[in-house]
Amino acid sequence: MKFNLKARLALAAIFTVTGYLNSNAQTTAKKITTRPVAWYNYLNTLELSARSFITTQLSERTYLDNGHQAQALVWSKINHTLGEHWDAGLGFAYFLTRSFDPASTNTLSVPELRPFEEFNYKQKINKIALNHRYRIEERYVRKTENDKLTDGYNFSFRFRYQFNVDYNLFKSKDNTRSFSIKAGDEIIINAGRHIINNMFDQNRIFVSLNYQPVNNVSVELGYMNAFQERSSGNQYYNANIYRLSVFHKIRLYK
Repeated sequence: MKFNLKARLALAAIFTVTGYLNSNAQTTAKKITTRPVAWYNYLNTLELSARSFITTQLSERTYLDNGHQAQALVWSKINHTLGEHWDAGLGFAYFLTRSFDPASTNTLSVPELRPFEEFNYKQKINKIALNHRYRIEERYVRKTENDKLTDGYNFSFRFRYQFNVDYNLFKSKDNTRSFSIKAGDEIIINAGRHIINNMFDQNRIFVSLNYQPVNNVSVELGYMNAFQERSSGNQYYNANIYRLSVFHKIRLYK
């Protein structure tokens, strides 16, 4: 009898908790918007010395389902080698971003100013290169109201950790030509007084093929999935990103 009473109480508790969770899940159900996006990137690296270099990226990002612009951006950074495996960098980025909502008719491009600092740790094991990137971003996103820009910026921090693996499939004897495969993951965390429901910003997982036909130029074709939480806390963006990148290195020292 005692067992039956305990079993009934346990079942009642389970059904009560389950009912509560189900009702709560319905009121805070996840809304996931998925879109295909193409990123076209040009990255130029100026090698100032054996220890310092400047990298600049120009990028155009387009929604593949309607051909509209998703983002346009330019960033530049200077890095300096700190030791055998470490380097540190300072940079600044300028973004123009449009709505991710495919049903939106809003064509407003929202500016963002983004200074950032980073540390990179690199390891080499035979044909495998391991890269760890730690980055802090200070984001100044232009304020908007009724689909129009207003005065001032919203400020927040973002912390990013990226890990990627580069495996060399082929390299010519004179090191001028190579072919490699890359894969990695990046997690991004928000911080700041405006961040309430979306401390987790997004996770990016990616894979790509890189071909270097000549010594200072390489072309990379890849895929990335970016899953991002919005400020509401129950809305998510899921972007299937197809990337085409051109890397160009110029040595300025002998």
